[in-house]
Amino acid sequence: MNRKRVLLVLLVVVILAAGYGTLVVRRGFSAADQPSAVEKAMAQTVRNLGIPRSARSMKNPLTITPELLQEGRDSFTNRCAGCHGKDGDGHTGIGPNLYPKAPELRLPATQNLTDGEIHYIIRNGVRLTGMPALGSPRMSEDDNTAWKLVHFIRSISLTTPQQKAEQTATASTAHYVGSAACEKCHAQIYERWKKTPMANVVRDPREHPDAIIPNLATNNVSPKFTKDQVAFVYGRVWKQRYFTKIGDDYYPEPAQWDVTNKMWRPYFVANGTDWWSTLYPPDNMKRPTGPTCDGCHSVNYDIQTKQVAEWNVGCEKCHGPGSAHVEQPTQGNIVNPARMDYISANDTCIQCHSQGRPLNSPIGGKYYDWPVGFHVGLNLQDYWQLEEHNLGQTTFTHFADGTAHKNRMQGNDFVQSVMYRRGVTCFDCHDVHGTDNYAQLRKPVNQICLDCHGSGSRNGPREATLAEHTHHKDGSTGSECVACHMPKVEVTIPGVFVSAHTFAFITPAITDKYKVPNPCTSCHTDKTTAWATDALRHWPERSPWRIE
Repeated sequence: MNRKRVLLVLLVVVILAAGYGTLVVRRGFSAADQPSAVEKAMAQTVRNLGIPRSARSMKNPLTITPELLQEGRDSFTNRCAGCHGKDGDGHTGIGPNLYPKAPELRLPATQNLTDGEIHYIIRNGVRLTGMPALGSPRMSEDDNTAWKLVHFIRSISLTTPQQKAEQTATASTAHYVGSAACEKCHAQIYERWKKTPMANVVRDPREHPDAIIPNLATNNVSPKFTKDQVAFVYGRVWKQRYFTKIGDDYYPEPAQWDVTNKMWRPYFVANGTDWWSTLYPPDNMKRPTGPTCDGCHSVNYDIQTKQVAEWNVGCEKCHGPGSAHVEQPTQGNIVNPARMDYISANDTCIQCHSQGRPLNSPIGGKYYDWPVGFHVGLNLQDYWQLEEHNLGQTTFTHFADGTAHKNRMQGNDFVQSVMYRRGVTCFDCHDVHGTDNYAQLRKPVNQICLDCHGSGSRNGPREATLAEHTHHKDGSTGSECVACHMPKVEVTIPGVFVSAHTFAFITPAITDKYKVPNPCTSCHTDKTTAWATDALRHWPERSPWRIE
């Protein structure tokens, strides 16, 4: 009886296999096809059975640090991103066309594997797929690289539904504890963050005697004020402003220090330079900073009490209230923008790095220039409307082509870009925890661009070398990616410019038509737009339709 059952099962298997084979012969076999559920299950089962038990139980021997995680990110970008995407989502030109498909590494199918299993797959690859082995099995250097990749892959896991539910519950009960509470477990990150502009936007000169840069007695552009009148100093990199306290509010003095040019300049928001300027009296001492500034320069500014959980852009500005996490750290009781979808992740930065206005205005009779009520984890669009612009019209926020025409518009620019549409996040390029690079970039500027846009890459440029693409010598200003793709389009104070974040090349023809500064004549100041347009026409790899 048992023998007959076995034979019957084998017969059914043979018939099914023959039927499937016939179907393949008739229809053909394309790597672009989606594998069936049976194939997926079989492939995963065979792969998992091929991992030795001893390898499964291996623990990651490397202690995770910010530096090690960056090394893992670099290795992933160089070795894996072509198929798996820069953040493991598998949305690339190659990944979806493999058979089986390059898996989305952020999902449970990968994240539920043990460290040892992920490490074994990285080191040894997967037969009969596009997954190659990493280096020689006998090289310890490759082994360390594999373990760093394991750490990075763990770091890009998406927040699970259970963790989202826990975060929602935590947000309603947790309270703010201040950045200092994070130092114990995140000492390295905390030390770097303390030195950043984010951590030092607002300084009390009584706590920081060196906070005031100039000699206040030299102020020659407004009525003089003394150190005793300065409750807070705002800024120290490009310009510095001074705020005096009257009652529960702070007000800006009518003078600011130009750090770059080392001189005093008047400070007053004139009509036509901000949407709220006509809604407040034309007097700095009647324009409190609570509605206009403090919501972005603090953690959890309360518009009723006018109190903050912490001045400056502290940890909880981006990670939410941390009391539960400090008491018992889990991934579910703290927000990590790196584990959010790209829209929510970018909104963590856009909430302050954009020009807009609240959906409801005024609030309590006051006009706020920041998204009142929003905190990380909520939907920014429910609280904040980016400044609108009409193509062909130059306003105080936008040039006629839609490029930023004002400071603090990185978000307005970025959401228009192809980079944003492809899921790139602000912190793919910047590390707000602090780096030694300009603008807290993760790497020197050209290096970070060329990680994804190396010569001959699918993302461009198409040319074999950078010099062929830029038509400028290597190492020159003109060969820097940002020179053409992030031109300095707007002056905030003389010598200090805002860089465009659309990443689009602004042609000289656009300058002629819409008066938007272009990178060619902004650098070659002795030349005309006609000269620049003619030069571009002689670059043989440039489409003529993208020059006009």
